[in-house]
Amino acid sequence: MMRKKLDNEIIPGKRIGIYELGWDFETLKRYLGNDYQIEERERVTVIIGDCIMFWIDKETNTVTQISVYGDFRGTFKNVIGIGSTLADVERYIGRWEEELDVYILPDDPGICFELRDEDEWKELKTPIEYISVY
Repeated sequence: MMRKKLDNEIIPGKRIGIYELGWDFETLKRYLGNDYQIEERERVTVIIGDCIMFWIDKETNTVTQISVYGDFRGTFKNVIGIGSTLADVERYIGRWEEELDVYILPDDPGICFELRDEDEWKELKTPIEYISVY
């Protein structure tokens, strides 16, 4: 059920599909249904679905980060999705920078990528495993 809602675009600093940064937990729950787990951390509550995660700040009770992974099929600028590479990012989007083991786009603030952890890891060719907006 959740996956159909997610086949949508990724907008840095704003949303992934119908899910928006800044929502409170009650609003988020209305769209999630019952298919999720809750993981409590020091400053955030992480809501984990089958291919999406939400970080909810405990002080403000708002979604501060949304990450997608696994079977998520939405894209950023209609070209970059789960399984794309940094070579694809360079070719279709532009420059990227590595910052604390995540990859950011200086010209598109509010989005980052994490690469799959592989034995034969090659920065430009290793698939993107997570895409996050914040």
